[in-house]
Amino acid sequence: MGTLSTSKRILVTGASRGIGRAAALALGKQGHTVVLAARDEHALRSLAREIAGAGGRAEVVPMDVTEDGSVERGIARLLEAGPCDVVINNAGSCDQTDFMAQDMSTRRAEMDLNYWGAVRVTRALLPSMLVRRSGVIVNVSSLLGVIASPTAANYSATKAALGAWSHALRGEVGRFGIKVVVFVAPHTDTACGRGTRFDGVVSLPVEYTAKELLRAVDRAPRQFAGSPVYRLLVRLAGLFPAFLEARVAASARAQLLPGYGP
Repeated sequence: MGTLSTSKRILVTGASRGIGRAAALALGKQGHTVVLAARDEHALRSLAREIAGAGGRAEVVPMDVTEDGSVERGIARLLEAGPCDVVINNAGSCDQTDFMAQDMSTRRAEMDLNYWGAVRVTRALLPSMLVRRSGVIVNVSSLLGVIASPTAANYSATKAALGAWSHALRGEVGRFGIKVVVFVAPHTDTACGRGTRFDGVVSLPVEYTAKELLRAVDRAPRQFAGSPVYRLLVRLAGLFPAFLEARVAASARAQLLPGYGP
């Protein structure tokens, strides 16, 4: 039986928009209790009403995953109302800029959100999962965490770090019945996705990516790429890394700056 075969209480970070919003809505329609987390409380409450209108159940927990205190307060509030069966660490952003042209503050903020945000939330939730000896942690990554891309060097690093940490964490908590999943999201038609350009790369509908994310939650494999094409690319990356790296680099070539310096 899959994770989602019975009703679950599921935390989704970055639930106010994009993949997180679509996944939360789909989970609510399936009968799960969805805990919505993001900084925009107004957007979360609007989504909660939409989920309720579709017959689902939603809770709102405003949270900034880049702040320790905010995460600690949010998770404490969540756990006061009951256990959490699944966490989907989805909050993230991508700044497509040549590395030398990117501000250090932007690099730090991207790492703080994409990597440390997932670490903070998981660290706060893990003790309760360890006590129950049950739980599923799903970390939303990207193909660029597997095959790094020019113009997204820092973003690629954040997702590579997320993947390495996820696989290592699995080795520590698996013996307690906790599963850790890396979801390799495809390029998706969201505000974040539309803010990046990779020539020849198809942007998939957000509803499709959300459906694939739910498949990852349900099956809870080690790693799950969000489309047949991406599953093939992940496999090929292990066999022909230089070839795949060149293909990804070609897709970003038009976004490269003509030169550095004054």
